[in-house]
Formats: sequence, structure tokens, C-alpha cells
Amino acid sequence: MIENMTLRVPTLSDAVAAYHALGYQDASCSPDSAAAIALTDPMLKTCPSHTILMSQEPYQTLTLVEWDGDIPTPFAAPGWAAMEVLVKDLDALFADLPPAFSLLNPPAALSFSEQIRAMQVAGPAGELIYFTEVSGEVPGFSLPTATQQVNQCFVMINAVTAIQTSIDFYARLFNCAAPSAMPARVSILSRSNGLDEDHRHAIAPIALSPGQLFELDQWIARPAVADQPAPCGWHSLSIRRDSPPPKGMASAPAVITEHLHCHDITTPDGERISWLCPHP
Repeated sequence: MIENMTLRVPTLSDAVAAYHALGYQDASCSPDSAAAIALTDPMLKTCPSHTILMSQEPYQTLTLVEWDGDIPTPFAAPGWAAMEVLVKDLDALFADLPPAFSLLNPPAALSFSEQIRAMQVAGPAGELIYFTEVSGEVPGFSLPTATQQVNQCFVMINAVTAIQTSIDFYARLFNCAAPSAMPARVSILSRSNGLDEDHRHAIAPIALSPGQLFELDQWIARPAVADQPAPCGWHSLSIRRDSPPPKGMASAPAVITEHLHCHDITTPDGERISWLCPHP
């Protein structure tokens, strides 16, 4: 399960207030929580931080870390690109969106299902968020039901440089069937690259567990800027599993407690994943 997302933000107090305005409460983090473990990264150790509770069941947190960096544009680089957040009433959120969140696209049905409507916004760190309402069953997908107005992240979207390579990697990592890439409208990706918003991009869903997915989106390369400091935006993702990752796909484990190990996953595009699992 996705247990924690870590986000670098320009002003911690503003980001905390923004997520509180969505109805989220603060999380209490134990030393072996995914949020606390994420903050042991040397890159983040001296940074002020705050953890928000996104969902009690399944348990999930968002850790905000104050960071001196530029605010990126959507899909500026490969790696974690967006989180998709479950919402009970999308139209109500659209009508009362907190001012710290900038509307990018109003509510609309996805190109492949009328049962899913989403609204795209940018958060206080420029983070791309798809607020999503699921109104019925979608064949081929096991999707969760919102238990509060703004709820859990049930999909993390990953911009990948070679979609088939990433499909094969994540199917092996999670021991799931390798999906076929399918064409879909990703309007923010199109807009960011000067394409017609109805352009179809290759995307693929990867099943993590019932109700949670990764969505792989084929990234469109942009001119690189040499020696650019790390910007604000997504830093890492933490997942909790029942067993270690497949051999050769992760670092040697860090021993968190007598019963808990943490592996850093070696991913195709450098996206950071911490894999928490019991001591084997």
C-alpha cells in the first residue's frame, strides 16, 4: 500500500494551511512510520517538516518538507508527476476550492471512462493533483470509495522515459500482470508541451494492491538544464509490503527496528521509492 508521499514545498506554514483547508488533519508519527523513515534521508534531515493524515483506513500520510527551490511546471522531468486523490463530491470541491490550489482543468470525465471524473489543480509547491470522483464500477479496475470529502491518494502518476521498460520493471517489482499501454488524453502533459489537448498519450496502470495503482505516462523530453538544483515538488514515495522486493531491484535493507526493514528501490527513471517490509 502507498503509506506516505513526501513533498518539498517552498513555505511550510503555507502548505500546511493549504492541506488543512481541504479538511485534512495532522498525523502522529511513530519512529517506524513511513513518514518518519522518509525524513531520515540526508537530503531532508535538517529541513522543517510537517505530516498530514490523508486516510486512516488505509493508513496514509503526506509529509511536507520546507525546501529552497524553484516551483516546477507539470511534467517538467521524468519521475513522480502527480497524485490522484479520491473525492466524494467533485462539484462541491470545485465550487469551494481553497485559494492555495490553482485550477488547471475543471471537472470532466476521463477519456476512457464516464464513471471517473477528475479535476486537475496545482498545489502550493506546484504539485499536480488530480481530484477524482468515482461514481460506478470501471471494468478491469478495483477502485476504492471515498470515506471523507477529500480522501486518500489512490493513484500515483509517474512520467517515464520508456513506457515498455517501466511496465516490465513495475510488473516484476509488484509481481503483477504486465498491462498493455493504451492511448489516453493527458491534457496537462499535452498543454505543457504545446500539443493539442485531445492528443492521446501512451499510459499504463500498474496494480499495487486492491484499490491502489501506479499510472505510467509516457514522458515527452524537454531540453535539459545543466546543474539545476533540485526543485520543490515530489521527493519520494513510501510503500509497505508483506515481503522484501525481488532480488536485484533494491539496495541492501536499512534496519529500522528489530522487525522492520527499509529498501531503496532502484527505478528506471530515478523516482524514489522506499519499500518497508517485515524482517524476513
